[in-house]
Amino acid sequence: MTSFSLATINVDGSPTPTLVVGDRYYRIPDVAPELAVSGRGGLMTVFERWAGAEPALVAAAGRLTAEPDASPSLSAPARLEDWLTPLQYPHKVICTGSNYYDHVTRDGGHTGFSKEDNIPVFFLKPPTTTLVGSGRSVRYPVQSAKFDYELELAFVIGKRGRHISVAEARNHIAGYTIGIDLSARDWQRHPKHLVKFDLFGGKAFNDSCPLGPAVVPARFVDPGHLDLRFWVNGELRQDANTADMIWDVGEQVARVSEHVTLEPGDVVMTCTPAGVGLATGTWLKVGDRLEGQITGLGALSVEITDDHG
Repeated sequence: MTSFSLATINVDGSPTPTLVVGDRYYRIPDVAPELAVSGRGGLMTVFERWAGAEPALVAAAGRLTAEPDASPSLSAPARLEDWLTPLQYPHKVICTGSNYYDHVTRDGGHTGFSKEDNIPVFFLKPPTTTLVGSGRSVRYPVQSAKFDYELELAFVIGKRGRHISVAEARNHIAGYTIGIDLSARDWQRHPKHLVKFDLFGGKAFNDSCPLGPAVVPARFVDPGHLDLRFWVNGELRQDANTADMIWDVGEQVARVSEHVTLEPGDVVMTCTPAGVGLATGTWLKVGDRLEGQITGLGALSVEITDDHG
């Protein structure tokens, strides 16, 4: 079976839902017209009808592998900025916190805990103002002096559900992509906060969730055995494997669905391994170039710019 991914690419100033097969790029409406995907609905239209859309895309990818010129292809994106965030926009971006053993022990200083005696923590990022794509896409949060990064595996929901069992959870995941959870650590724990903990100020500010470059269907991904690597200005900061997760993706689906209905297109970020700036006191600054890579999902590269409003 031919592997493929789904992206949203800037073509002549318009967000274009794109099927990526090898090194070729195709407008989804050209290769799977039955999906009735438009630039306005974008890939959200695909994930909202994933049960029928996936077979159509599998068939299209197979045809295009055999005959790459069977449909007109797009030019490869000329700039990083042409790789837009794939989903514009999901109903929810749900983030899992403290979900890698080494992050909890090395970065967080917690030892002697057991999975059985704990439950995962979740929080939300507002999709329309936090999700950004590649390139010069992240404005520095001027309210913060402790700007930090967290490379994360993210997954996209393809089937609506509530109170989903762990056994059924994988059937609700449509695909996987790369996310970066950017954090303002001095707002996450601010001395003037009454309770000294704030995931809104610390995690939900503008441009705090780069996502991309594309979504790879779940059938092509083994989420429990993926290498994650993250660089700041070419310096390796994080190097780990998803096998170190405390709660795997199925358990996260089950736990999240105890609280809310998961809807097609929803994004779930799965937390980060050790190596964040919080552990070393090394913070991000304007001009820094960040790159995250996850096995089989490509690379997500962004640059931090001044915030001019």
